[in-house]
Amino acid sequence: MQIYDAFGSRPGCGPARLPDGTPAVLACEHAASILVNGQPAFRVVCTPALLPQMALGRLLTEGWIASAGEADRISVCADGSRIEVELTHPLAAPRAAVQEVASSTDNLPLARPAELHPPRPSPSLALEPEWVDTLTAAMSAGLPLYQATRSVHSCLIMRRGQILYQCEDIGRHNALDKAVGCALLDGVPLAECILYTSGRVPEDMVRKAIRAGAGALVSKSMPTLSSLDLAGKYGLQLLCARKHPRSVS
Repeated sequence: MQIYDAFGSRPGCGPARLPDGTPAVLACEHAASILVNGQPAFRVVCTPALLPQMALGRLLTEGWIASAGEADRISVCADGSRIEVELTHPLAAPRAAVQEVASSTDNLPLARPAELHPPRPSPSLALEPEWVDTLTAAMSAGLPLYQATRSVHSCLIMRRGQILYQCEDIGRHNALDKAVGCALLDGVPLAECILYTSGRVPEDMVRKAIRAGAGALVSKSMPTLSSLDLAGKYGLQLLCARKHPRSVS
């Protein structure tokens, strides 16, 4: 896969003054469009970093691709407003029109020109208690952007007890997609990985973890009835309300 990133990254936060004059450090918002084979696919509002990784992760977790090998080239323009992904194959036409619904932080799937891959059963993975404690301790300590702004989400990826990626974004979907994209570019088998998200766990977040092929999804927040049912249907290990480690490392 070829990556051409003319944008790179920008600071995820900056100094400001609140209306009452209080100094603060606030998160930055960056708007971009993701195009697949020249077709508009998503409009995203995110923090301005890891845009190729976010696009690749988004295509996998939303079912546009089933593996990283389907992406031939990812290009980001100089101002970061366009992320273009070229696949190794044409997009399969959808069988029926689908009405898309916007997610949080103004992320919007555009009119979909592609048939999505169906979710597959999740792999079996032994979820060691000490691994969960390590993840919750890292999340509880707070990643740099969260420590500065207190207004972003985080996603960690662990493999065999080692935290490999720690990604932050103003949107929980974006943070997960960035972490998944990092793993895909490095060839890390997500079936051997645990995802830890700082955000709540509705059905769309569980579906993302399933489509990513992750072995487990852990969250500091709670699931919904629908997300719990979906995780059970596909065999995804779902462990929620883990804000602090239960054992001492």
